[in-house]
Amino acid sequence: MSYTFELNNERRDANYVSGKINGKSAIVEIFSAMTNGQPLDKFGKKADVAAKYIMELNQKASAGDVTAISELNELRRFAMEPVLLEEIKLLGIYGTYKPLGYNESCEIEITDFGNLSANEQALGQDVKFPVIRKKRVPITTTTISGGYAVDYRKAALGDMSDENTLQDQVRVQIRNKAALYVMRTVYNAIKNATGVNYVFEGDGLTKTGVDKVISDVRRFGKPTVAGDYALISQFNGFAGYQGVTPTVSGISEAVMKEIHDTGLMGMYNGTTLTEIPNQYDLTTLTEDGKNFATLIPAGIGFVMPAGGRSPIHTVTRGGLTSFSGADVTTGQLISRMDLEIGAMVEPGHEYMIGLLSDKKLGSFDK
Repeated sequence: MSYTFELNNERRDANYVSGKINGKSAIVEIFSAMTNGQPLDKFGKKADVAAKYIMELNQKASAGDVTAISELNELRRFAMEPVLLEEIKLLGIYGTYKPLGYNESCEIEITDFGNLSANEQALGQDVKFPVIRKKRVPITTTTISGGYAVDYRKAALGDMSDENTLQDQVRVQIRNKAALYVMRTVYNAIKNATGVNYVFEGDGLTKTGVDKVISDVRRFGKPTVAGDYALISQFNGFAGYQGVTPTVSGISEAVMKEIHDTGLMGMYNGTTLTEIPNQYDLTTLTEDGKNFATLIPAGIGFVMPAGGRSPIHTVTRGGLTSFSGADVTTGQLISRMDLEIGAMVEPGHEYMIGLLSDKKLGSFDK
């Protein structure tokens, strides 16, 4: 799996299209149906017109027509964007997720308290009461990308069998890199914080160490432990119990089902255990060269309070942006999708998130 998409003569597709197609256009729905191999009968006469137009676009694209390539990428963008942004909502499991418009500033509002020490009232003196103070803090964003080479000649003949796989590949690339970015940001914030923090690090998890972190974080709200299967599965030895899948607020049942089908959710002493899907990075081997490295370090887990205000904030700005061009290395025609994402832990509130680190499984420090 490649995580770098460098293009020669990079073109922003939105600059080369007519602008007549939008997310609600019938042709987008028909394109999605063709991609998914669904029958087009329900679209009536529009289906034949749209299918012919899509095949003509692929024919022109195979001949290097820039406008046709961009028009197809816009169709892909409109088809993929709703599904991807629904999946990106899963980042809300770490804290607060907020989608922002292109013209909105990447800032979040932080609530702090002043006069925290409430003194006993003495004669003729006032008692100090907590005062709520709010401030806006900017979030630094980065652009994450997914892309693939397209066989326009195949699609020009009406064979869209590869399109679904390619779109799914882009969604997986962006979703995985978004999770990696958020986890690295949270990890660095906790490790670099001063003052109170709740951290357990060792060569393997111990019940005593894990229980202390969970107990400390629990006072902020019922905690959730999220991490790789190799980390979460160690809890089985502590409790020998797995519960049912809980519902995470704000996430659709379909997405929750996907998590449940690809991982596990259980309970440990009233704490929700959540596996973060963690795929192999097929471009990197482990230190001993005997296996592929995982995208996210397998030894990292976070203990996060629920039901209260989380200090972790994640944002996306705008939606997908599509680009096209020739791959720097191979010269193939590449379509690339970009998504702007930002994450931060409220400065001074890092103590609200616990960190579990099994050094034997790997961490961001290695």
